[in-house]
Amino acid sequence: MLRLGLSEQSEEFRKTLRDWLANNRPPVETADTSLEQFERIGRAWQRQLADGRWLATHWPVEFGGRGLSLVEEAIVQEELVRVSAPQVLGLFGLTMVGPILISHGTKVQRERFLPRLLSGDDIWCQGFSEPGAGSDLAAVKARAVPVDGGYKLSGQKVWTSFAHIADWCFVLCRTSEAEKKHEGLSYLLVDMKSPGIRTRPLQQISGDREFNEVFFDDVFVPAEQLVGQQGEGWKIAISTLMFERVVLTFARQLQSEVALNKMLTEFATTASASHRVELARAVVDACATRALAYSHLMKYTPGDTPGPEGSIDKLLWSEGFQRLCKLGVALVGSKAALGEVSGEAAAIVHYYLYSRGRTIAAGSSEIQRNIIAERILGLPRLRYEKS
Repeated sequence: MLRLGLSEQSEEFRKTLRDWLANNRPPVETADTSLEQFERIGRAWQRQLADGRWLATHWPVEFGGRGLSLVEEAIVQEELVRVSAPQVLGLFGLTMVGPILISHGTKVQRERFLPRLLSGDDIWCQGFSEPGAGSDLAAVKARAVPVDGGYKLSGQKVWTSFAHIADWCFVLCRTSEAEKKHEGLSYLLVDMKSPGIRTRPLQQISGDREFNEVFFDDVFVPAEQLVGQQGEGWKIAISTLMFERVVLTFARQLQSEVALNKMLTEFATTASASHRVELARAVVDACATRALAYSHLMKYTPGDTPGPEGSIDKLLWSEGFQRLCKLGVALVGSKAALGEVSGEAAAIVHYYLYSRGRTIAAGSSEIQRNIIAERILGLPRLRYEKS
């Protein structure tokens, strides 16, 4: 849909990857859409990609990457979408945990976690959001009390994708009562097989069940699983979100283009004139969003931590995705509401239901606008006083 003029090195990288994919075809979709099948295929495909060194290409070579830029990482995502590859199961770990351990972890942590993270032997989930602390992440109440040899972790997390199949969780928790909420937080790596952890899958409006509530009841976490220093959790969490909003959002933006292509295939010749205009606008929006994301990626050199401009990418993609999916349902027509759809039409309806949460995940649209205003435009922060 969009072809940008990238560097000769990047285009050579793309060609090499295409040649590899031609000889290492991804698994094809099956009629079995169960989570168990998704996990089995996702783990196997990740291991195959890791063996070819096509994952985390922006990581330094000594940690299993190729020492390339985030542009090459985006190219990998584009090419996997082009061949309809299944989702890499360990995407959270690859895009968020790995870079954080490289930047803030100890030598022992890197040696222990990074190889298994790359291969898909360890799958990670994100323990950030809580029932009373979603967009206001500094308000987390999950508490880790220092004890002999480590911490005792108690509390609840929610909206925790794949927690019921994850091996590890990176948890933002409170380790002290500092005057400023964000100063009392720490970042722990928690073994999901530890005694005292309970997960409860949550069924979404789309019918999917990958979200979970996670309950921690005096879970012992060894001291060597603290990332950085105690009280540095906020700084490390922000770095985590920067990677999520740039790298992971790019992958999701490509996912929305898959939905758009389905709509074009299904309705481009049969839609009304007004709907064809809306489809054309959707194509323009998708191209503009991807071009903007690439312009941000090109600013980073290998080893850089992404900046706040990822909030622009995330905001434009998530709100554009919802508009696109709303258009898709309008194209499907009244059968969408009655559930009388199949094939591509059913996929479009599923995209619509899935899209409703995308302006909340990874920080709500309101939070993204605040970040853009304060950290990119330099506008003063508004403070509200109680009357």
